Amino acid sequence: LKIFGPTKELARLEGSKVFSKEFMNKLGVPTAGFKVFDKYENALTYLEAKKPPVVIKVDGLAAGKGVMVCKTMEDAKSALKTIMVDRAFGSAGDKVIIEDCLVGEEASIIVISDGKNVTALASSQDHKRVFNGNKGPNTGGMGAYSPAPVVTDSLLKNIMDTSIYPV
Repeated sequence: LKIFGPTKELARLEGSKVFSKEFMNKLGVPTAGFKVFDKYENALTYLEAKKPPVVIKVDGLAAGKGVMVCKTMEDAKSALKTIMVDRAFGSAGDKVIIEDCLVGEEASIIVISDGKNVTALASSQDHKRVFNGNKGPNTGGMGAYSPAPVVTDSLLKNIMDTSIYPV
């Protein structure tokens, strides 16, 4: 069988949101502002000083359910408790990211690289939320469509130049 994949180190880009965010910061790749926490009390103190909306993410893999967009302080505190106190995501929630909430249309750009050359596959967009109108919690995947109409040729070039090539 002919199989390819990332190195163990670069597979962490998918497996650890903390690794990914810190890696992007190091390379100057645009990303939402964030802080990382491994203690509930510290995360709660930071959260109470922030103004919603915020995004709270578990560090590890969580079947597409480890990202919570919190529009109110009550939602954010509840998400933090669910992750770090109730341990709903197990060890995937040992660390959390509290991130600035970016508003806009989301698209996925998946690339293949041999370490030097990069080829982008067709863009795509997920149906993330459980209810129509982009409402409700993330589902972990209800389908997707491709190509994503929002990804124009000029936007793809910008994404490649500012995000993909630096990585």
